[in-house]
Amino acid sequence: MPTVRALVDSLDVQQDRRQLVADTLQELGYLLDEQAGEAVGALTEAQLENVRVKGAGLNVREINALLVKFIPQGKRGRGVTSVDDYYQDQLPHFKKARTDAGTGVEGLDREEIAALINKKLPTAPSYSKATAGGWADSRYKTLQPYVNFHRQHTLQDQRTIPVALLDPILAQIAEDCASAAPTEGDCNFTARVASVMSENFNTEGERMDKFWELLEHENSMKFQRIEFGDAKTDGSLTHPKGGLMVNIEVKNEVGSGGGAIHVQNAVYAAKYAAGQAEVLRQFSTCPTLLIELAGPNMSLSGAVFSNVIVCDQLTPMVSLLWQPHSPLMLQAARCFAAVRMALPRLLAYYDSVQSQALRQQLDFPYPTSFTASDGKGRVHFKYVQQLSCLCFRGSIQPHGQQSVFIKFCRSYSTAAHQAMAAAGYAPALLGFEQLAQGWWLIVQEFVDAVPWDEMVDKPVEPLKAAVCALHAAGFVHGDLRGCNILVGASAVYLIDFEWAGLVGTATYPYFMNHADIQWPDGAGDGRLVTESHDLWWLRNLI
Repeated sequence: MPTVRALVDSLDVQQDRRQLVADTLQELGYLLDEQAGEAVGALTEAQLENVRVKGAGLNVREINALLVKFIPQGKRGRGVTSVDDYYQDQLPHFKKARTDAGTGVEGLDREEIAALINKKLPTAPSYSKATAGGWADSRYKTLQPYVNFHRQHTLQDQRTIPVALLDPILAQIAEDCASAAPTEGDCNFTARVASVMSENFNTEGERMDKFWELLEHENSMKFQRIEFGDAKTDGSLTHPKGGLMVNIEVKNEVGSGGGAIHVQNAVYAAKYAAGQAEVLRQFSTCPTLLIELAGPNMSLSGAVFSNVIVCDQLTPMVSLLWQPHSPLMLQAARCFAAVRMALPRLLAYYDSVQSQALRQQLDFPYPTSFTASDGKGRVHFKYVQQLSCLCFRGSIQPHGQQSVFIKFCRSYSTAAHQAMAAAGYAPALLGFEQLAQGWWLIVQEFVDAVPWDEMVDKPVEPLKAAVCALHAAGFVHGDLRGCNILVGASAVYLIDFEWAGLVGTATYPYFMNHADIQWPDGAGDGRLVTESHDLWWLRNLI
């Protein structure tokens, strides 16, 4: 089987364009995995019309002719003459390969999920209710893994990657709502909205019309109502190329109208992505800003179509009452500032998304590069496998020869990790970056090792030495369970430094799992991590 590089080098393409062609083909995900030798995806010819290789002048037929060279010789003699033929022939295998190891949900592809949503998902007003025919109805249990909305209520429901890691614009909205400095214009607009929204409205439609008027005048936009069967949105801002940039759901007062306002808004986003955005979703997660207005209260949410529909609240419900001496009005001003700054970003995204080579693997988080810890600049990587909700295996690009472990978390002690790596007791920390909304991207060496709990002959003394080295360097770990200790051929590695830090400053997070895990005495939400806690884990492990 030819390599991507060899195939591109054989083309009649200018030398300065060859790397662009190779990168684009790989990023579009049509090629066969060069290590596994198995197809990882393909699009139909109609879909290929919308994703021509940028700058190379290759048409659909030429692209397909290139890609068919990657079909194993044994398949070519059975009437399989195109990548699409091969894809259909191997579809059962693809579904099995796409099954998410972190969730156990069958890996339907995005078009199958779109078809499922169009067929099974009820109207937004119906599904938003916690009654027969609504989101709590057992008839929709098989649908819910593919429409991950707000009403998750157990740890087991947290199956999907958060919206803030799937789209940088929505992540920045959440961050701006929490910490942006509103301008004088933002404050004046907030005062006008508060004055109007604090009034009494006889109907939901009256409140909706007034909210439209305020937003349209302030942001130079024009809303419309989109019909989905016998239901209509309460205000939608669409892009000419097919994206739903903003959607509004309005209730005249809190508790009026029936149904969960966030679920109802999310259903509209899901139905749009699964229906009207047929072309767009081939190379986009279809990010949508959702605005929920219930009386004089507003919240912002974000929706994307990744491997499933994901919708997360980006803010709590924020008061729009006229309270000039309350910090609550500042909170509202930050939200309106976030909306103001997000609109041009969403517009620019949808303006360019169809003309640019795909940079994001749609089933994975948006970051695909990091600044190397050794000072050698930006390093690009490709996701290979999802290991859990927030952990992935990847490969360094462009050659994919080095495997890496990729983790997303809310806090991380890079200092503790680097100290242990220097001592030989942790995998090399290749790079780290802080992302929007307080997330961290951590990239480390992928080591050939076995979790401590799976070892029969456990290397006790090396583990003692590792913990001793950690404390001697002035750090504590906080979570030395067996799953966070790896045993290699010649070394013991400590991993997962989320809770680690300097002695006397490191603290446990809030919302620890006390139901399934027994923690040392004194270990609790927000409390200090101590050396004695690490030693308690050490005694239990050996």
